[in-house]
Amino acid sequence: MKMPGAQFWVILICLSILPSVSFAETVYVSEDFEITMRTGPGNERKIISLIQSGKALEMLEKGNEWSMVRTTTGKEGWVLSRYITERQPCAMVLDRIRQDYDVLAAQFKDIKTQYEELLAQKRVVDQDLSQTQDDRDEINQAYTSLKKEAAEYLKLKKRHQLITAELETEKTRSAKLDDENMQMKRSRIIQWVLTGGGIMLVGFFIGLFSSSRRKPRSGLY
Repeated sequence: MKMPGAQFWVILICLSILPSVSFAETVYVSEDFEITMRTGPGNERKIISLIQSGKALEMLEKGNEWSMVRTTTGKEGWVLSRYITERQPCAMVLDRIRQDYDVLAAQFKDIKTQYEELLAQKRVVDQDLSQTQDDRDEINQAYTSLKKEAAEYLKLKKRHQLITAELETEKTRSAKLDDENMQMKRSRIIQWVLTGGGIMLVGFFIGLFSSSRRKPRSGLY
């Protein structure tokens, strides 16, 4: 016959529990019993009380057949030694285990709730991290593009400066050539004026000389 799982674990736990010994030894009424407490060690003695299974008793005097014990309420009497044990009854152990299980189950529920909350927060953080990584990639691309454009701009700026310098040089040269050309024109104009004036002066003297030679002398007739 197959033993139920709960009973198996209860028996296993009971067998693994060591006797609990203190200055005043504590014993228990064994499993599924209700024993009598009497005024003395014998069945003919008066019954003082009935003790249920699982009740804790303080051992006052231990004997082979009868033992003197004290209840938690302070009542003292004699009980049969074979009906008491130093180990806690399995029912008590099972109740304690169930209580511990309930506490652990409640703790587990709280931990599970906290875990789910942390998991939800982790998802949000992962999404933010993913978005941040995407933004970082876009910024890196923009930076690379800007850096390339800046390099091209610097090249164009340098070329512009060179062209501007060359243009200024050409302007200076052109102004100098214009000035020289103007001076040459002025020199030519002066030269033409002087040449024309000289020619006119020479012609004037030639004409004057010619007219003076052609004039008749009045004293010869």
